Amino acid sequence: MTKGEAVEYVKVCTAFGPGFFYIPGSDTCLRIGSEFRIDYRVYGGGKFNRDDNRTAFNAQARVWFDARTETEYGLLRSYFQINADSNTATRVNGTEQRNRFTIDKAFIQFGGLTAGYAHSFFGFYDNDYGNTIFGPYYAQSNTVNLIAYTAQFGGGFSATLSVEDGRDHRQNDVFAYQGGQQVPDVVGVLRLDQEWGTVALQAAAHQFRSASRYDNGTPDDPTDDVALRHQNKWGYAIGGDVLIKIPQLQDGHLVIEGQYADGALDYLGADNLYALRSQDFYYRNGFSRLEAGKGWSVTAELGGNFTPQWGFNIVPSYIDTRYDGAGSNGQDLKAKEYAITGNLTYMIVKGLSVTGEVSYIRSEFDRELGNETFADNRPKEKLNSVVGGIRIKRMF
Repeated sequence: MTKGEAVEYVKVCTAFGPGFFYIPGSDTCLRIGSEFRIDYRVYGGGKFNRDDNRTAFNAQARVWFDARTETEYGLLRSYFQINADSNTATRVNGTEQRNRFTIDKAFIQFGGLTAGYAHSFFGFYDNDYGNTIFGPYYAQSNTVNLIAYTAQFGGGFSATLSVEDGRDHRQNDVFAYQGGQQVPDVVGVLRLDQEWGTVALQAAAHQFRSASRYDNGTPDDPTDDVALRHQNKWGYAIGGDVLIKIPQLQDGHLVIEGQYADGALDYLGADNLYALRSQDFYYRNGFSRLEAGKGWSVTAELGGNFTPQWGFNIVPSYIDTRYDGAGSNGQDLKAKEYAITGNLTYMIVKGLSVTGEVSYIRSEFDRELGNETFADNRPKEKLNSVVGGIRIKRMF
């Protein structure tokens, strides 16, 4: 009896890097990846009551599928990632979610086209870096529904035009309602990639609209002088990035990102505020007219590996927002927050690491921004907070 020859059911695909294999019977290469994160977090400083958690635990599993095919018109790629959390590690008890599944990414790329649920093209820092585990930073970090086209001009220069769902870029923390979307956001990016690093400039246009209801949720009465006026306005954001690679360190880098926004505060990374709140618009001087909130933010990161096993990141970040002449008394509302985070990672074996991190956050405001900002409603307040913990991560 002759021994049969071994059948190669899976063929390695080397065209796109390690981990890819050919789907049997096709010319499509597939990579399946996974990551497990086990987080232990402790909160200090700040203001707590008996409903708040001073410690928090979470286990997260991430699975992604990356399928790529070379075609005569360019690369065809589809990417899907899903995350599962056992218990989101939040400080306030009322906002916890347990056993939660979320779609992290789901998009198709074909040549220069990107369509689907992907990272906003406005954000460079968070998409490529953002190497904190608990500490906040103030930069565009949203995954949004979009359709975009990137043109390559040679010499590392590229330009992107992205049409993004404006509902994914809203800030609604203070007032209860925004009107329905008429026009999506438009984002433009110019980028230069070189051996020494990257320079990028980005801009976004964002429509904000009043809703057809009072701030308290009752139907609008057009005969009432204090009814919320129906208005449509445009906000915008502009930003820039500089990345400098540090060859003395493995993956060494210094990256700085800054942005200014008028009526489009999500592009500042306002979603990441630790203790304060934000809103794209407000009503000036007793609901007389719709006005845009304004602000700016900046984030920097210095990091890399100083040995094959040891790595670090230092991330300072700052955000400043204001609402001039807001409320029935025409008060100027101002809020700012800054954070500095440092972490140290040790690679135990290939694919398994442990990271320790400490973050200090300072929150300051003048006047009260919404009923849930600070309980004592003082005209001025400063809050100092500390977040620390460890993450055990397995990746393959």
